[in-house]
Amino acid sequence: MRWTSPEYLLLLPVLAGLLWWSWRLVSGLQRGRKITAFVLRGLLVLALVAALAGPQSRRPNQGEAVIFLLDRSDSIQEQERDRALKFIRDSIAAMDPEDRASVVSFGGRPAVEVLPTGRPLIGAPRAQLDARATDMAAAIRLGTALIPEGKAPRLVLLTDGNETRGDAQQAAQVAATQGIPIDVVRLGVQSGTAEAWVTDVIVPNERQAGEPFQLRVEVNSTVRQEAILSLDRDGNVIERNRVTLNEGRTTFAFDQKVDAAGFLRYRVTLEPVKDADVRNNVGAAFVNVRDRSRVLVLQENTSRTELVTALKEAGLDVRLAGPNGVPTRSEDIQNYDAVILNDQNAQHWLPAQMQALQTAVRETGVGLIMVGGEDSFLSGGWYRTPIEEALPVSLDVRQRKTFPSTTVLIIADASGSMNAVEDGLRKIELAARAAEETAKLLSAVDRLGVAGSSDQIDFVAPMQELKDRNAVINNIRRLDTGGGGIYMQPSMEFGAEKLRAEDTKVRHLIILADGDDADEHGTTLQLARQLLSEKITTTVVAIGDGKDVQYLEQLAKAGGGNYYFVTQARKLPAIFTQDVAMMSRSAIEELTFVPRVMPGEEALNGIEPNQIPALFAYNLAEPRPLARTSMKSTKDDVLLASWRYGLGTSYAFTSDAQSAWARRWVGWDGFVPFWSQMVRAAVRRGTTNDYDIQLRQDGGVARARILARTPNGEPAPVQPEDVRVSGPNGTTVSPEVIQVAPGEYEAVFPAADIGSYIVSVNEPTASGAASVSTSGLSVPYPAEYRSFRPNDPLLESIAKTTDGQMLSDARGAFRPSTKPGESIRDLWAWFLAFALALLPIDIAARRLVVPWNELTAWFRRQRGEETAPRPQMERLRAAKQRITPQTPSAPRPQTPVTPTTPATPKDEGPRPTPPATPSRPATPPPTGGGNQELAERLAQRRRERAQRQQKDQDKP
Repeated sequence: MRWTSPEYLLLLPVLAGLLWWSWRLVSGLQRGRKITAFVLRGLLVLALVAALAGPQSRRPNQGEAVIFLLDRSDSIQEQERDRALKFIRDSIAAMDPEDRASVVSFGGRPAVEVLPTGRPLIGAPRAQLDARATDMAAAIRLGTALIPEGKAPRLVLLTDGNETRGDAQQAAQVAATQGIPIDVVRLGVQSGTAEAWVTDVIVPNERQAGEPFQLRVEVNSTVRQEAILSLDRDGNVIERNRVTLNEGRTTFAFDQKVDAAGFLRYRVTLEPVKDADVRNNVGAAFVNVRDRSRVLVLQENTSRTELVTALKEAGLDVRLAGPNGVPTRSEDIQNYDAVILNDQNAQHWLPAQMQALQTAVRETGVGLIMVGGEDSFLSGGWYRTPIEEALPVSLDVRQRKTFPSTTVLIIADASGSMNAVEDGLRKIELAARAAEETAKLLSAVDRLGVAGSSDQIDFVAPMQELKDRNAVINNIRRLDTGGGGIYMQPSMEFGAEKLRAEDTKVRHLIILADGDDADEHGTTLQLARQLLSEKITTTVVAIGDGKDVQYLEQLAKAGGGNYYFVTQARKLPAIFTQDVAMMSRSAIEELTFVPRVMPGEEALNGIEPNQIPALFAYNLAEPRPLARTSMKSTKDDVLLASWRYGLGTSYAFTSDAQSAWARRWVGWDGFVPFWSQMVRAAVRRGTTNDYDIQLRQDGGVARARILARTPNGEPAPVQPEDVRVSGPNGTTVSPEVIQVAPGEYEAVFPAADIGSYIVSVNEPTASGAASVSTSGLSVPYPAEYRSFRPNDPLLESIAKTTDGQMLSDARGAFRPSTKPGESIRDLWAWFLAFALALLPIDIAARRLVVPWNELTAWFRRQRGEETAPRPQMERLRAAKQRITPQTPSAPRPQTPVTPTTPATPKDEGPRPTPPATPSRPATPPPTGGGNQELAERLAQRRRERAQRQQKDQDKP
């Protein structure tokens, strides 16, 4: 036994002295009880002190505890995985009864397959792992934590050693300090297996249009062989060459020159004759070719070219695209310095596309301009989208302005077809979310009801005002499916009954129906026309194609509302809010007005305010607190606003740029200067210094080497502190930038996911605007796919650091340990429990008197046994008889008792003897007098004994 805090044992002598001193102070206890009480108190104190001192027991470990760490990443071929499982099974077959075994599988993270036990059955691994990465360090830490007490520890690592996350060498050093050896079983493709892969594609990150540059491709091969190497730019193949791959690394060069500006994506494809894995035969890189600023204009109707024509007249490089031209990847947006959403509806955009544009504006400085119209802003379904977050205006206008009171009733298809899952959610849940967004859009005085329709129609949120909006939303979330399909006749009759009972100025019905399962049309068309005559409008949303789509469109037309056909339920929230905003007249303000101009707007340079023509309508919006409002309507609503959003500039013009609301503007002399100056104010600005951003990926991380040069070619004096990286999943990181040489900097960031990483260097200007230099890194496949041969140096280092072995024989996993070690067990809890158990016994020994003799006699009497008289009681009875006088048959004189003369103190002289008292006949004592006299004598003796004890204690 050893002690972790032996200094507490020094308390024992002190506490022993206190017990001895307290022995003399305790009186009134029989000697036996007193000894028992002090022995218990001493044991209690001893146990508490021992617990404080931290006692521990030590004993040699018995048996081996082996934790198998099984690599299940993609770099391990199937035959190697089978070999690893066979190794584990063979090892377990050779283990002793005292041994324990456990299995941990790992990829990007570890997971326990089998807990430590004796002779476990090893089947196929079942844990769900990220096989695109390898984190041996995390597996070593988990294996260390699984080692049971009392066993000699050992880890057996079955891997190829090609880690992409963590630091296995550091984890092995920690295991070595704990005395845990790590044996290694080498996995992976052995020498002689034919495999080829693209290692890297190296290009300059930025070039001017027409400037030649060289693209280099690095290819690795395990054998010498022939291959075909193809190069494409933005999906178009520009070269296809037959090449020879040497064993090891081979570099190929392609001379390139691009005349048009853009963020170009080069892709390399390798087709070797012999190959073990085709997943790593691709590579990609980006080149930012700069010339004039490029602008992308997206609009619903591409035949309306008023805005595009004006921008081209101003010398801007403009591309016009319709709903199908929405960029699908983040790198596609980098082809442009600004994006204009000219009266475009949000239903053409996926959430990922919106997020990509938002990220491009915030992190890479791409400009954003939204131009109004019937398909823009709130009426275009942009409410509560990532794009709205980037705008300088908010579309939550019904909470801030006064509109006609509105009642909206939503009747949603609750049939079984709405149970279909889309994007991880059931369609009925997406419908409920759409109704929830509608509740958020309406004001507190508006009224809303939501019902589900299948075999019957039931309210989930009864018609009510939205004063308690959260309660209504909670009810809406209870919307769920029933049975059958949606029956249109009873649904329309239900809606007509409820809305006719409302007295608001705007009454609107929204029906969501399956395009292939909307039965019982009946007289619904006539009913919709009747409701329209009563100023009750009907909108129909058909979800999915089918036999009833044409009917549903006719129903919407008859009801005077809007018709929407959607194939994806995720678009429902945007459609519902768009429709409610339009039908409740809270999205567009129609009036003829001349804009009021605020001074200082760059887009209005050289334009006289009194020369600006009138506009005829605009979308309603609210400027954000930090936005700058440059133009307003006569009702003081925002017309033109701008702000800085991250590194980009964002504008909102709430009227249109076409011949509908701006027909007087199109022929105005200031039309071209106004729009061209706004676009030039919004486009991404290039940096003053030149930044050559060289990106390389190694494992799960990427390194950015930034060479900063002035226009004269000298090292830039200012360090680029603001570097931002946008990942393929929409995340953004700002890595730390470290200077490694004059004008040369490095930054490291995670790059484990497949996709494109856009790296931006922000160079602040004196005006506060951002100047941005952008580059890109493409990760075409996980780092796992480029590693096939075992990383022997790392594996051997791990085994050597921890005194392990490189195993080839399965029986060696459970070999007896040369240093089995000892198991240490803390005992303080046992000592504390012992002290707590003694505490009530100690109290009882001092406070309780147990009449053992009486109890024994009682039990004997209960069994019918005669109890022998106790000697003590016999002596007391004899004394009583001697003291108590016997009552005679006739009276007789009693000899008087002479009083006892008290002892004379030593310091006083002899006292005179008192005269004798004449004797007189004794009076017979009353009945019971003997017992009373006996009690008085006993009490007197107790008092005298107590006085003697007190005198003894007072003596020095």
